[in-house]
Amino acid sequence: MASGLKVIAALGAIAAGAAAIFAFKKHKELENYDYEDLDEDFDDCCGCDECSDEADEADKAEDAEKSEEKAEEPVEDVDKE
Repeated sequence: MASGLKVIAALGAIAAGAAAIFAFKKHKELENYDYEDLDEDFDDCCGCDECSDEADEADKAEDAEKSEEKAEEPVEDVDKE
């Protein structure tokens, strides 16, 4: 009976080691993943009212920021003589 428990304990240790190796590999894979591609996929709107309203508000805010940036840019004077 004691040898049976040792076998079960050994199999459990092997399974735990395999799980740890799998988790480490998965962690490295997610660490190197390019999340910018995923962000571009979520930028597409599904067309529902909720998404459309949020997208419109985000577009308006982005346009307002661009307008403010353009207003802050200095205007260069060009003298034509």
